[in-house]
Amino acid sequence: MFTHDRPHLDLNGTWRFCPDPMQRCRGQQWWRKPPIPNSVFPCWDPEGMWEIQVPGTWKTQFEKLEWFDGHAVYLKEFDAELPADHEAFLVFDGVVYEAEVYLNGQLIGKHEWGYSPFRLRVTETLQAHNQLFVLVDNHLSPNRVPSIRFDWNNDGGIINPVKLVFVPRTHIENFRTQTTLTGDEAVLEVTIQLASRDTRACLPVTVRIPELGLAHTVDVKVAAPTTVEFRVPRSEIELWCPENPRLYQTELSTPLETVADEIGYREIRREGKRIMLNGKPIRLYGMCVHSDFPGTGRTATPEGVAAMIAHAQELGMNFLRCAHYPYAEIFGRALDRAGIMWWEETPAYWTGNMAEPSQTAKGSGILSDAIQRDWNRASLIIWSVSNECCWRNPDDPEDNNYPYWFSIVPLVRQLDPSRLISCAEAGNMIAVSPVWTPGQADEFDRRTDEAQQWRPGHTDELYDLFDVLSANLYVGPAEAPVAYARYVEMMSPYNKPMILSEFGSMSLREAEVADDVLGSEVRHAMVLREAYDVFATLEDLTGYCPWCLSDIRCPLHWRWYNSGKAVFRYGFVDETWTKKTTVYQALKNAIAGLRRHWGD
Repeated sequence: MFTHDRPHLDLNGTWRFCPDPMQRCRGQQWWRKPPIPNSVFPCWDPEGMWEIQVPGTWKTQFEKLEWFDGHAVYLKEFDAELPADHEAFLVFDGVVYEAEVYLNGQLIGKHEWGYSPFRLRVTETLQAHNQLFVLVDNHLSPNRVPSIRFDWNNDGGIINPVKLVFVPRTHIENFRTQTTLTGDEAVLEVTIQLASRDTRACLPVTVRIPELGLAHTVDVKVAAPTTVEFRVPRSEIELWCPENPRLYQTELSTPLETVADEIGYREIRREGKRIMLNGKPIRLYGMCVHSDFPGTGRTATPEGVAAMIAHAQELGMNFLRCAHYPYAEIFGRALDRAGIMWWEETPAYWTGNMAEPSQTAKGSGILSDAIQRDWNRASLIIWSVSNECCWRNPDDPEDNNYPYWFSIVPLVRQLDPSRLISCAEAGNMIAVSPVWTPGQADEFDRRTDEAQQWRPGHTDELYDLFDVLSANLYVGPAEAPVAYARYVEMMSPYNKPMILSEFGSMSLREAEVADDVLGSEVRHAMVLREAYDVFATLEDLTGYCPWCLSDIRCPLHWRWYNSGKAVFRYGFVDETWTKKTTVYQALKNAIAGLRRHWGD
């Protein structure tokens, strides 16, 4: 559902909360009625619970819960008045991982997977005074997406905003815009979805773009998406681009309501090995980021997003790989305004069982939810369906996750044919000689011309699915010239744009160690410089995303440079967002040099 700036009641702020590892809330059904005064059971009352801020994660708000994964209870009481002839929906922009929602003693719905938005209809359940329970479960499981192992902290809770949205009984459910350039014209399509419990309902919908002098009215039936098309001379429209992130107020009106959004109109497509923005080839000078902020963890704030954008701009970037899960809605809107392109990803990550139907459904559901929220963001140019998840077994080609990709990619194209599709894969290669074995992971010899020869690690049919071929390919000092050139040579026959979706190294800020030690800023900076020097020789490589803006909380690595903090040290800034001066400046200089080399 399109919820931006619709009439609503903000439910963010202070809630009541408690961890519930023994699941007493579910067992005693706390949501049914308040406890009897002076009774022992059930084991709760509002005054006995903690205060927590929503949106937020319990791991950053309570030191004693820093590593707690499991069940927790959220409670909110609020007053509300339902306008006449309206419906009410509770809208969550992201809960990690599973949410079970009770309003005024009734179960109104469950949402199985984390990070993506969902809404629940509460029209008949809503009262003048309301009690809302949200039971959250973020325990790790091999049958979840992501699974039991991933390289970020498993922040649990209501991590993104919550609101109660009011809409007319027959209302605009959503709309999607798409731009195609044809000759001297820009063709703007607006596809409208109408929703109502009356399946026979039909309303006139007027689409207006006032600054372009465009307006058209069309009758729309429930469950029958209808498209309005405008043809605009190219000379009369400012197409969105990083240099000019122009947004146009776009309004949709029925006799019952008006919804509006700031939309950038632009065309993104591929042409051979080039990504084309508004008909011109572009290079993606990017970096990888996590939605992980000092003090708030996975929960994004306007200030945190602004700081991230400021770093991207200072470093000379026009693109962010937003890994590895959908982010809060505020990201896309901020990137639209800033003129920074990005990709959005579903957390199919290091998951060997994605081909199982239930896992495929989860990975697809997460991305489908995000697509229908973010498909009007001009800055969003790539959907990514996985990261390092295409398990391959050279001894048994059937032992892989291919059925997942052959299911989700057509789904994404059906939902949004206007963007590119990719997946970030670990190198995409298998050694030819000597023979590669699974125990080697991606540890190939790539230092000299006599190093192992590579072949594509997957079938042609898999590569044919994607518009952009992306690789996570890490190398050490002096390995870049052979490795990156060999990768580009290996993938060039597919005649598609190629991106390095991850590369880089690790360092502890200001560590006093020898320059050649893994973990030193000097070694980290050298790996980055060598990479960008090679990129200047590889014309067919069209995107560069070093990992990662900041050091990330994750209880996975316990080396000396993690300093006992369970923090990944790949960043250009540390976990407090203090710059690693040597690394940060090396990256900034390398990007500027590559831009000059390619005339950007």
